[in-house]
Amino acid sequence: MEKGIELIARAAELRPLLAKNAARCEAERRIVAENIDALEEAGLMELMLPKRFGGQGETMESMLRVAAELARGCPSTAWVQTVMNISAWFATRASWRAQQEILDGGSRPRLCGSLEPTRTIRAVKDGAVVSGRWDFTSGCWHSNWCICGIPILDAEGKPSDSGWAFIPMDQLRIEDTWHAAGMKGTGSCVVVADEVFVPSHRLMSLRGEHVDEAWKTRHRPEPCDYWPLKPVLVLGLIGPILGIAEGALEAVAAQAHQRGIKYTVYARKSDSPVVQHHFARAALMVDTARFHIMRAAADVDRTGGGIEMDALTRARIRGDSGYASEIAREAVELLVSITGGSAFPESNPIQRYWRDIGSASRHASLTAMTDFEIYGRTLLGRDSNITHIV
Repeated sequence: MEKGIELIARAAELRPLLAKNAARCEAERRIVAENIDALEEAGLMELMLPKRFGGQGETMESMLRVAAELARGCPSTAWVQTVMNISAWFATRASWRAQQEILDGGSRPRLCGSLEPTRTIRAVKDGAVVSGRWDFTSGCWHSNWCICGIPILDAEGKPSDSGWAFIPMDQLRIEDTWHAAGMKGTGSCVVVADEVFVPSHRLMSLRGEHVDEAWKTRHRPEPCDYWPLKPVLVLGLIGPILGIAEGALEAVAAQAHQRGIKYTVYARKSDSPVVQHHFARAALMVDTARFHIMRAAADVDRTGGGIEMDALTRARIRGDSGYASEIAREAVELLVSITGGSAFPESNPIQRYWRDIGSASRHASLTAMTDFEIYGRTLLGRDSNITHIV
């Protein structure tokens, strides 16, 4: 944990730089090179990568806390850092041959991904030919590999499962499509494959998470090797959302001492009992979000000792993630109301926090309505049949 504390401190040290570049990231619609270089130098791009591949092999708690610190400076940078960390860890679930090719190929592994399996695939000798368009591919401008969601074919060539293809970025094309109101700097563009051959060892089935055990004969398993795939794919995304809410809380506290409430006797907003009440409520909402996030992180980290996660805990992590995402967004909405119209000039970071959490908290994996249904069905003993990602 000492190493984790050091990495969190490094992330906090980057906040002034990230805040300085936040508007530029939005204007350029991707993370500026100075931010990426700073993340690289601080060792924050390999947090979830096992040590055998030169990574940090950090805990889930540390990963989320690093992302939260980064998001207080620039939410878009934190989101891309998060997605690329998760994607690199995701590659450790591929075949041993693919792991060597992607993660131990002589250059730093930088991965992005769009996991929705709605594209086309044609079986050929020793692999498949893949075509399609994958949207919302955060990190694509900074990656050398992409994880592309595909259907998996059976022996008759018919779709039988969902899965992924690991494809080098130089075999793909990026369409510069990202024009968004929130998370404007993430560059989450469309990635296109036109008849790309993918060898069999770089195809992975959703049900193949634990099929390839060959690597265990070559390396002592590390804690992150035992993490459950699907809960990590969901929970791993929420660190930036926590950081946005924490950043907004800090910014509103500072500004409440600097401005009054127009057409009232209050020379400072912080003098108003109503503002005090609402600010306390917002702070407690952020605390609540943090509790649910860190409880779920502790559940994941416990599996690092080889303890398998049960179905109810998996479902609760979906519930924790959706609830934390929703209540963090509501806290920021309340903080914006405290600030009033002065929240919206582009020079005020509060407007960015508001736009970015509005976008990030509605990611498909973090949508509270879906996550609550998954958790509720499991609590009531009903099959969680609406998704495989539990």
